[in-house]
Amino acid sequence: MKVIDIRIKVPVRDTESDPYPETPNEYARYGDVYHNGGSSRATLDELVTELETFDVAPSVLQAEHEFGRPQDWNDRVSELLRRHPERFVCGWGIVDPRRPMEAVKEIDRIYHELGLRGVIFEPGFLDISPTDARCYPVYAKCVELGIPVGLHTGVNFSSHGPLRHERPFLVDQVACHFNDLILVCHHGGWPWAHEMVAVAWKHPNVYLEFGAIAPAYIASGGGWGDVPRFMDSLLHEQILFGTDWPMMRYERVLEEVEKLGLRERSLSAYLGGNAERLLDRIL
Repeated sequence: MKVIDIRIKVPVRDTESDPYPETPNEYARYGDVYHNGGSSRATLDELVTELETFDVAPSVLQAEHEFGRPQDWNDRVSELLRRHPERFVCGWGIVDPRRPMEAVKEIDRIYHELGLRGVIFEPGFLDISPTDARCYPVYAKCVELGIPVGLHTGVNFSSHGPLRHERPFLVDQVACHFNDLILVCHHGGWPWAHEMVAVAWKHPNVYLEFGAIAPAYIASGGGWGDVPRFMDSLLHEQILFGTDWPMMRYERVLEEVEKLGLRERSLSAYLGGNAERLLDRIL
């Protein structure tokens, strides 16, 4: 089955000889949680090798606003797209909605100048609710351009990012106000997994992506409840395969994906079919 990764985190370094960037202390917990040193230790060379080894189709490279300027991260995504068009079908950039007009201008720049085709912001990390009025110009601009917005939903492990901004019910309000907006909910909304299912079931333009989460955890309970059953039924056209690489590596996630118990139709849609249809809408 074709595998399209909807969420590859842009590597900070090209090779092992490049220095590690200094990661702010508020993100130190991620090294403990994922046991891989976080994104600062991953390299472009590693990523390209893994994509080749596991025969991953051209996928989506995404920026994240953990430190530094959004513009610099967006430039980095664009640079890697140019260097590896055979590996990346498109890129999604980041904006800071706390500065709404600056964010709208940056969306224009990444779309028209850099060729990126999606926008991400992480409400918890930025300490802003996705329902805050400052976010609405971002949503309106993305509807105008026909590109998706990716939102971090569920738990985060920063020391400064309030979880109250990550609730799936907040996404429901956004989707009610912007019916045509494509919303991709990263990490599946855990520990509010059934709340996330309800929002997606209600709104056909809401997609769920489970980056950084091992399929075995979803399949075995751990607060995920009936999510695999919904992935195989009501939401089989709204689930997207994402690793949040390097937080989850292909060797593990592709070995465990059968534990979800998805029928062939749903598994094919999850691994690549739904992403292919979504990308056809935005490219």
